[in-house]
Amino acid sequence: MTTVGILGGGQLGAMLAPALQDLGADVHVYDPDPNAPALRRAARAASGSWRDVPRLQEFFDACDVVTYEFENVETEGLARIWGLEKLLPSLQVLRTTQNRVSEKEFLRANGLPHVAFADGRTADELPEAARRFGFPSILKTARGGYDGKGQWKLASPAGLDALLAGPAREALDASGWVLEEPIDIVLELSAIVARERNGDEVVFPLFENEHRDHVLDVTLVPARLPDDLEAEAKSVALSAARALGVTGLLTTELFVGRSARSSPGQIRIFTNEFAPRPHNSGHVTRKACTFSQFEALARILLEVPLVPPRLVSAGAFCMANLLGEVWEAQGASGPLDLAAWEGNPDLLEVVLYGKSGVAAKRKMGHLTVRGGDAEEAISSARALREAIGRTGPRRSV
Repeated sequence: MTTVGILGGGQLGAMLAPALQDLGADVHVYDPDPNAPALRRAARAASGSWRDVPRLQEFFDACDVVTYEFENVETEGLARIWGLEKLLPSLQVLRTTQNRVSEKEFLRANGLPHVAFADGRTADELPEAARRFGFPSILKTARGGYDGKGQWKLASPAGLDALLAGPAREALDASGWVLEEPIDIVLELSAIVARERNGDEVVFPLFENEHRDHVLDVTLVPARLPDDLEAEAKSVALSAARALGVTGLLTTELFVGRSARSSPGQIRIFTNEFAPRPHNSGHVTRKACTFSQFEALARILLEVPLVPPRLVSAGAFCMANLLGEVWEAQGASGPLDLAAWEGNPDLLEVVLYGKSGVAAKRKMGHLTVRGGDAEEAISSARALREAIGRTGPRRSV
């Protein structure tokens, strides 16, 4: 029996674990949080710091192959252990994709479409760099940002001065930063490439994403875009996975939009960032595709050959995130009352992640529906989610 280790115990690891077990694997999970959801899905669970080298070494020694469920795993400890050839995708892929400056430099070096950018190491460098780069611009920390954290819109030098007078300065000094040109976004996409050790690869249907307050709100598949842009988006994702040398999954987040600084008015594709692991938008594959993103990664880790994934039926599929606000709307700190969903013919699944503690903008679960077309699928998913807050007795949180 092959033993697969997962670094990170969140919902992605919790959904990956049963896909591995279905193919006969023994699953071990490592996470600093002893209450992380995926630890309950594993034959063996280890809790320790990302910098605890002896603990990490013990974990690697017990596994035949190791992957990670999010890219903010600290690499300092990992770099000091033996057996890193077991890690898929590789440590170099992890280091590149967890740093926005490294990602941008990778895009530029490999001729992949990207926004204009400037980067630096300290907050003191920012005012002059921003003056040369121009306003408006988007400022992001080089590391650690997700779901809108660690990024700010800069409209003027005065706005930047005010930002640097606050706690953002410490975050920028700690990780470095990147300035990006703003894009008039028409559509947000993600493309998931699954790539085997021998270079065989498949790409999932493209996902169309809508965000609310920087957090993914809904994902639609198939995405609504012309054939030429679809082909270009898939080509960019495949080229990135090949250039990085990925074995495993690579999610490429893409913008379709217009740049005011280059090719004004022209609709283009821009690469936003990478995630070398299962992705929030890919949850829709659990019901929409012939096999899911989690099953694809399980096959790669266990050396089971891939086949091209396809949609299971005509129409459209929509995944909607269930954030902490849904629990708060129902007045619930424990399990949700799901009565509003009973008997709904569109509903394909509801997945609750089992996280301890409810908080605003925290991803607590998701639902997936099927509709006759894109508009029907999206409206049905949002209506079902909204109905939760009106279900069941109110309880104090």
